[in-house]
Amino acid sequence: MSEKVYEIGIVGRIRIDAHSLNNEGTVGNVTEPRTIVLADGRKTDGISGEMLKHIHTEAFWQLAKERNITLCQACQTLRPEKANKNPNVTKINEVEEALNEALKCAICDIHGFLVEKPTLSRKSTVEFGWAIAIPEQFYRDIHVHARVAPGEKERGKEAKTEQMIYNRPTRSGIYAFVSIFQPWRIGLNEINYSYILDDKERKRRYDLVIDSYKAMLSRLEGAMTTTRLPHTGEIDGLIIKTTNAMPVPLISPLRDDYKEQLGKIIKPENIQKFDSLPNALEKLDELKNYQPYKLGAQ
Repeated sequence: MSEKVYEIGIVGRIRIDAHSLNNEGTVGNVTEPRTIVLADGRKTDGISGEMLKHIHTEAFWQLAKERNITLCQACQTLRPEKANKNPNVTKINEVEEALNEALKCAICDIHGFLVEKPTLSRKSTVEFGWAIAIPEQFYRDIHVHARVAPGEKERGKEAKTEQMIYNRPTRSGIYAFVSIFQPWRIGLNEINYSYILDDKERKRRYDLVIDSYKAMLSRLEGAMTTTRLPHTGEIDGLIIKTTNAMPVPLISPLRDDYKEQLGKIIKPENIQKFDSLPNALEKLDELKNYQPYKLGAQ
């Protein structure tokens, strides 16, 4: 039987140029970029964990549809409410039974949900932190654009009302990113701590999470990609795993020595280094040689 993996962590740095993946909102005709303030007071650029998790979820959904993996009525159309819009869950009054029903859906199981009635929640098995630009290694600018109606130049001043001026941000930087995946929780009812899925189905969902990581690293999606499709460049980092019931340690790639520090904590056989996108995808593929850890299994 192949070795089991309890948790997986992915930490690294990625260069993203000329993007606008995530923004604070629009004030008047100006779209404001995300700003992060670090503990030492320095301000830098950021891409929220919500945005990164959404990218992973959408990749997971597309692959699940392709592979005929079970999705609930709401997740068939990628409803953000997930189990809260699944009548097979909300009609059940007993919480333990409702959770068993919700976990039949791969997205609800992997990415978590909140149900209003019965009061029920599940923490996601996949977690993302903010992607934070390394201070002094990012740049931002606001660019002015104009919407001009066809034929406006010929009509002259009479067409002023059809012209709209708007300002959009463009950002470039080296971003530190962190993510955790908890295979041991796949299909686990955390009320009675029993698994409602067999080993084969748990492995299918495990592989799907890994392939979704591959999809999101291959091409980042997000805000304004119709006109600011990111130019992704160098990527390097570590994939770390634990094979017993110990959490994966994380040290932020904001630190220049994060690899050395993690190397002092994790056994060498549980660390995979990557220094390019092809290398990262190859290392992720190697994780599919493992089985998801199962509590209480010998």
